[in-house]
Amino acid sequence: MTATSEGASHQELTTELQALDRQLRNLSQQWEEVERAISQKIRQRRELIARQQETNQDHEAEINRLQSDVYALRDRLDQLRDSHLDFSALYRILQQAKA
Repeated sequence: MTATSEGASHQELTTELQALDRQLRNLSQQWEEVERAISQKIRQRRELIARQQETNQDHEAEINRLQSDVYALRDRLDQLRDSHLDFSALYRILQQAKA
C-alpha cells in the first residue's frame, strides 16, 4: 500500500468510526430517555393506585393507560436493543492490527 492509499484508508476508517460513535451516543441517549419515561409512568401509576385506595375515587382508566404506556416503552427498549449498527470499521481495524 502506498502512503497515499494508507492515509485515505485511515481517513475512511476514522470517518466510519466517528459515524458509529454518533450512532452509539444517539442510541444511548434514546435508551436513557425511554428508561426515564418508564420510571415516570410507573411512579405516576403507583401514585394513582395509592390515591384510589385512599379516596375510593376511580382512576382505573388512567392506571390502565399508564400501564399500557409502560408496555409500549418497554417494546421501544427492545427495538433499541435490537438496533443494527455497522461495526465493519471496527472489524477492519482489528483485521489490520492482526496483519
